[in-house]
Amino acid sequence: MKFANDVLDLELIAKAIQNISSETSYKGLAEALLREALSYCGIGRGAVLLSEMGKLLAKADADFPHDEAWIFVSQPPPRRCRLSAEIKERVIHLQEAVVKYVSADDAAFVEPTENSPYITQLFLPLIRQGLTIGGLYLESGQDKGIFTDKCISVLSIFASQVAVSFEAARLFEALRETNMWMVEGQEIGRMGSYRYNPRTQLSRGSRECYRILDLDPALNPLPWRAFQDCVHPDDLPGVEQALANTINTASTYRFEYRVIHKDGSVHHVVAVGKFDRGPNGEMELNGIIADVTARKASERALADARNELTTVSRLASMGELAGSIIHEINQPLTRIVMSAEACLGWLERTPARQDDARKAMLRVIEQVYQASDVISGLRSLVRDAQLKFADIDINDAIEEVLELLKREFEIGNVALQTRFDRSLRNIRADRTQIQQVVLNLVRNAIEAMLDVNGRSRVLTISTTAEEDHALVRIIDTGTGVNPSMKNNLFAALNTTKEAGLGLGLSICYKIISAHSGRLWLAESTDSGATFAFTVPF
Repeated sequence: MKFANDVLDLELIAKAIQNISSETSYKGLAEALLREALSYCGIGRGAVLLSEMGKLLAKADADFPHDEAWIFVSQPPPRRCRLSAEIKERVIHLQEAVVKYVSADDAAFVEPTENSPYITQLFLPLIRQGLTIGGLYLESGQDKGIFTDKCISVLSIFASQVAVSFEAARLFEALRETNMWMVEGQEIGRMGSYRYNPRTQLSRGSRECYRILDLDPALNPLPWRAFQDCVHPDDLPGVEQALANTINTASTYRFEYRVIHKDGSVHHVVAVGKFDRGPNGEMELNGIIADVTARKASERALADARNELTTVSRLASMGELAGSIIHEINQPLTRIVMSAEACLGWLERTPARQDDARKAMLRVIEQVYQASDVISGLRSLVRDAQLKFADIDINDAIEEVLELLKREFEIGNVALQTRFDRSLRNIRADRTQIQQVVLNLVRNAIEAMLDVNGRSRVLTISTTAEEDHALVRIIDTGTGVNPSMKNNLFAALNTTKEAGLGLGLSICYKIISAHSGRLWLAESTDSGATFAFTVPF
């Protein structure tokens, strides 16, 4: 009969251990331990105690810090309980199993549910890796000998199983928490992870990966055919080619393509990955896939806004340039008329002064070419034409402009001084556009000196090298620039002339900026103004 009872106990113990070990959380383990212990002993009151609401588990501390420990789980419902100094010393520090028969007044539970004059207490330590992490406390008002050696041995087995399972639960909780963070992070970042086996053509992916591709999570592993069906038909050949190249060269995989969801919506995704060995030892493509649909939409919106801004700017520029054409062409047309009238005057004389008439006509031709160059330069800006960059000699380009303006220097009684650095390298620029800038700045300088009396009218042009740029200075001895206008000097419609439209300097600024250069009004110690600009070599 004893043998039969032993077999029965082994079955009960095995069943209890199975129930305890099936739990994966701290609380579940404590509840299972208390449930099995109460059931085995046939009593109704007990608790699993841990220090400070379970913090002892994380700290693996061997001490209870307070006289009144906290009940982690208990039957009846949780209350605080009292533990004598002796019990704490023997159970917590000496790791002994303690059985005591005491007065009900000494019961560990506050307000015990039974009114027996005496109770029997059992307190077993929960030991993990040599440290006491808590204890199993049972309390009975029944038979004094209820907690026999055999009972204590069985309960100790339960307690040992729980202590071991606590470590597994800790690892499980850490893994669950890490997985939760990963899942939440992937959802927030709209980014999923995947592994692809080229041999089997099967893939495994995270929950977010399936959501991005709009695939059934039950398809795990995912057949290659199911993946092909969700890729946009126009992008599938590129996906397959990129994957083939990655497999053949064992290089990093990166490709952007579109996927079509079941509702017909199109999503843009980017997949990246590299090869490593999977759990089965085979080479697998391990990577991430990200939904960039929102980013694509933002990029399109930004591009549309830029295009709209460009269109508005071009329309505004067209208005500026239309006025600038009037501004720039007015003087050449005036001189053409004057030269033509002079030519007629020379021809009507008796005898006709043909040499003077010929000179007048040559001036007409020069002015026509000048007007044509101005129109061509302005038209290219209106059309947003590409600048025709070439290697040019900045000194030669300036000298050509000065030759065209020779007559204006004579009429304005302006002396010209040039200080060219002949060792300068060629610059990369659109010759016509740079000459347009020089033409405008020189003409402005001449006009600024027309009202100067009592001192020389001198225009000085110099070229020097400044790091990786050519620096051009145009210095006049005119009336200078009003300080109130300096801050907006290069803004459209800001002019220093009574009849000016305020467009010449604005156009010059745009041309130099398009050449990655800089145009500014330099400080001048003497009377007059100094304009300078740079163009890279």
